[in-house]
Amino acid sequence: MNWNEYQNLDVIYTWMDSLEYNYPSLCSVIPIGITIEGRTMKILKISNSDVQNEPVWIDAGIHGREWIAPAVNTFIANYIVHNFKSLPSCFTNKDWYFLPVANPDGYDYSHKVDRMWRKNRAAYGGEISGVDLNRNFSFGWGGRHSSTDPSSAFFRGREPFSEPESTAMKDILMNSGIKFKVYVTLHSFGQVIVFPFGYRDELCPDYMRLLQGATAMSKAIFRSTGNVYKVGISRDVMYGASGTSTDWSYGAAKIPYCYLIELRSKEHKFELPKEEIKENCKEVLHCIYALMDFVDNNPVDNENTNLTPVPS
Repeated sequence: MNWNEYQNLDVIYTWMDSLEYNYPSLCSVIPIGITIEGRTMKILKISNSDVQNEPVWIDAGIHGREWIAPAVNTFIANYIVHNFKSLPSCFTNKDWYFLPVANPDGYDYSHKVDRMWRKNRAAYGGEISGVDLNRNFSFGWGGRHSSTDPSSAFFRGREPFSEPESTAMKDILMNSGIKFKVYVTLHSFGQVIVFPFGYRDELCPDYMRLLQGATAMSKAIFRSTGNVYKVGISRDVMYGASGTSTDWSYGAAKIPYCYLIELRSKEHKFELPKEEIKENCKEVLHCIYALMDFVDNNPVDNENTNLTPVPS
């Protein structure tokens, strides 16, 4: 495992298993579901087993072609494991849950067959057209920037959580009894930090607090590499979107801090050169550090307003 190249699924899973083997008191690999093509979805949990820890979730690879996202996800996890004893308390007082590849089938397919494959590998109408997993979550499902056409890149599926991958995420984020404090999902490309809502124009109840957290992250990236990551709600810095994991995690799962980070780069789009992997990883590590520090200094309860999706 290294971050000089983009790694395939087998390498990532072998690396996860090796961390569990070599750091048994800190790392555990947790299977959370099985994909359409029979692959296991795996989480790497990093924890010192302190019952006071607050759980943090970081996923990546919900879209197969966004290779930089799993690279950044695994880099941050690897850094935490290998530097745990010297890290500040804002890292060590957390239980970390890393899902490096939320769409194993699509990620594997993008490596072996079609570099630009986005969706999962679901069959609709007799063909493997796939579902955009980031339009398949129930909160605001069926609205803007999603499609009923299976051939569309934004096909949302026949119903919310129709796909085993999104269902697996729902089960642990909402039904496991774990009170997650932070939800971060890594995507590419665009260099923006987005928070709820994407499915509607009205601001979420915690807009100012989420904006402050995003601003702290963006400033940390700028101090690290000089790169500018815009911050805001989806409609202002990208486009509106419905049925996303970020909106659902905030509005339905009631996780107080929910962010989508679009990684590098506008120039290279989905094919970021391997020479930029480590630099992108390092700047996002600074970003996560800033977020953890902000979370610790702005404590909130998991008691978001009971939000109901508005009709599209």
